[in-house]
Amino acid sequence: MTGGLVAGVGGTAVPRRRRAPGRAVPVRVVVTIAAVLLVLLVVGAAMAAGVRTFDVRTPSMGRTAPVGSLVVTVPPGQHRLAVGDVVTFVPPVAAGGGTAARLPYTHRITAVADGAITTKGDANGAADAWTITRGDVVGRVVAVLPGAGWVLRMLPWAVGGVGVVWLLTGFLPGRAGRTAARLVGVSVVLAVVVAVFRPFVALVVTGVEAGARPVADVVSTGLLPVRAVGPAGASERLVSGAVGQVPLPPGTDGAVAIAARLDLTPAGWVALVVLCGVPLVVGVLLARPRYRGGRPAGTRDEDVEPAVAS
Repeated sequence: MTGGLVAGVGGTAVPRRRRAPGRAVPVRVVVTIAAVLLVLLVVGAAMAAGVRTFDVRTPSMGRTAPVGSLVVTVPPGQHRLAVGDVVTFVPPVAAGGGTAARLPYTHRITAVADGAITTKGDANGAADAWTITRGDVVGRVVAVLPGAGWVLRMLPWAVGGVGVVWLLTGFLPGRAGRTAARLVGVSVVLAVVVAVFRPFVALVVTGVEAGARPVADVVSTGLLPVRAVGPAGASERLVSGAVGQVPLPPGTDGAVAIAARLDLTPAGWVALVVLCGVPLVVGVLLARPRYRGGRPAGTRDEDVEPAVAS
């Protein structure tokens, strides 16, 4: 569009403002791209420095690193490995002495003697069957991020499901209807992913101690507090990664079923109900027709039939 003069107040000629060619990039897009690039730069620099992350899949470290945590390690470097350090390592042989693939373990150092390092999981009853050397150590644990491992496991499935919901709802008419359908669809996707992975409520029975008063050794592997309930109704409350014992009926010496029941405080239950109910309520409110001037918003004049006097 070319420039020119337009009439102003009192007939004064005012120069016409030229419109900049093209379309300006929104500030939020620029900020988002800059943030992503900064995160990639930081992650790349950390990886170049030897920083590694590992997803905890077993309950051997108890509350120190519960199942679903992400442990962050740095190379031992010149650091002197001492008793009490938590390290990630690859044992010299596979668990059980077999020829299976060697997998990384994250355990605590319990003894160091003449270069031989003994390790043990905090929730395990005995030390590991092997000894390792400094060369087997991948890194020393400097941070534990509870729940981050669960997020990484579920993220691909959640993103894929949300993408499908977005595509399927793109054909719905009306912005409010689309938004409502997407809220409900995303909630369903997340509910299915959570039901499959079970990150919140779960436990593992690590053993049964027989005797006059048998008990089951259990570890909570979910993120939320649970109550472990035995066959006779005896129970114990466990938080994430906690180890406990559940009394069993006399004579029990084999496999036993222990139920995990969500055990929240009253405030926790309220928060859970609100968190689950908000998407549904918002979706219903958005799907309701809005009225302007006594008729649904967006209705054209020609769509309204004139009233006929009787």
